[in-house]
Amino acid sequence: MQPTEQPPMVVVGLNGALQKRFILPQGDNLIPGNVHRAAKVQDGVGGKGQDVAIALSCLSSTSPQQLVQFVGWGSAGDAVYDMLVDRLGASAMSLTVRSNTEMRTCTSIVAADDTTELVEPSGVIGESELQELYDKAGQVDNQARGVSIMGSMPPGCPSSTYATLYGQIAGPSTVCVVDSVAGIPELIAKAQQMRQNNSAGPIIFKVNAAELCKLASVSKSKSETGGVHLDELVEAIQKFDAKFSPNGALLGLAVTDGKHPAYFVSLVGETTFQLFRIQVPTLDTNKRTLYPIGAGDAVAAGTLAAWVNLVTDDSCETIPNACQKLLSDLAMTLSSDAKFLDSLDIAKVIASFSFGLVCGSASCLQEENSVLQVADVLRLLQQVQPPKLVLTESLTKIQKA
Repeated sequence: MQPTEQPPMVVVGLNGALQKRFILPQGDNLIPGNVHRAAKVQDGVGGKGQDVAIALSCLSSTSPQQLVQFVGWGSAGDAVYDMLVDRLGASAMSLTVRSNTEMRTCTSIVAADDTTELVEPSGVIGESELQELYDKAGQVDNQARGVSIMGSMPPGCPSSTYATLYGQIAGPSTVCVVDSVAGIPELIAKAQQMRQNNSAGPIIFKVNAAELCKLASVSKSKSETGGVHLDELVEAIQKFDAKFSPNGALLGLAVTDGKHPAYFVSLVGETTFQLFRIQVPTLDTNKRTLYPIGAGDAVAAGTLAAWVNLVTDDSCETIPNACQKLLSDLAMTLSSDAKFLDSLDIAKVIASFSFGLVCGSASCLQEENSVLQVADVLRLLQQVQPPKLVLTESLTKIQKA
C-alpha cells in the first residue's frame, strides 16, 4: 500500500452489484401483474460495501479509503469497476479482486408508495481468488482508522472470511462498524481475542430491527417495514446476547427501523444493557419521491465517519467541517449526564449513530444509492434532538428510567 498522510478508512464489501433503477412515472404505484413502463432507467453501483464507500466520498473527498471487494468480469463488472474508479479514484481499488464470474445485477423498482428490490444470485468465488483477497488485505497491516464490514458473502467464502479480514486490517486504534449477519460467531470470537490483547479498537453491530428479531428467533408482530414493539426489541437483545455472547467484543448495537425511531443498545455492562431511543429526521414525502435503497448503508458510512472524527485527536477530515461542531456538541451533551452512560466512549458512538441516521435520511433525497448532499446533512443535523434513555435492562428485571 502506498503511504498516505492519514491511515485509510477500509470498507469490506464482498458482494457488490450493478444497480439498475427502474423508475415509474411520478405518482404511479407498483401493481403486481400489471404492465409498467418506466419513466427512466438508470445504472449505478450496488452492494452494501460499495454504497458505504460512495457515501464516505460524499462526506469527504480528501479522507483516503480503500475497498476490499470482489468485482466480477463481463460488461456489468467492467461498468461497476469504472464507476467506482470515477467516484473514488484508482487508489481506492488497490484491494479489489476481479473474480472469474459474471457480476450480478440488482434492480430497484421505484414507485410512489415504495421501492421494490430484485436481487440476483452471486457467482462462486474460487479458493485462489479468496487467497488473493487475503494477500491484498494484508497490505493494510493493521493501520486502518475505521473499518466497515458490510453485507453478505458470495458463495465460496467460508464463514470465517470476515473474521480473517478483520484480523488483517484492524489495529489498536481502529473503530469498526459491522452491518452483516454473515460469519458473526467467528467475527465476535476474533474481536474478543484481539480486544483482550489490546490489538483492536471497539466494534458496534448495526442491524435493522427485523434482522435482529430474525437473528434472535423473536417473532415480530408487524411487517419488516413496520415499527418494532419495545418488548420485542428487549427480547431480541437478550436472546442475541445469549446466542452470540458478545461481551468484550461489541460496544453496542445500533438498531435501525426504517422511518421509525432507531435505538442504540449499550453493551458496556457485564450484566445489564442500556437502551437509547433516537428520533429519525422527518422527510416530507408529499413533495418528492424518496429513494430508500442504500439508506441503511449511508447510516453505516455516516456512523463510521463521525466515530473516527470523534476519537481522532488530530485533524480529521472524515466529515464536513460545518458538521463537526454540531457532532461534538451532541457527544458532550450526552456525556454530561453521567447517570445515563457508562463512559465517554458510549457518548461518542451514540452521537455518531445519530449523525449516521441523518446521513441515511439525506440519502433518500437522491436517486443514486447512498449518495447524499452535505447541505441536506447539515440541515437535518440541526434538527437532531439528543437521544433519550428508554430503559436499563438486567438479565432478570427491567428497570425503567
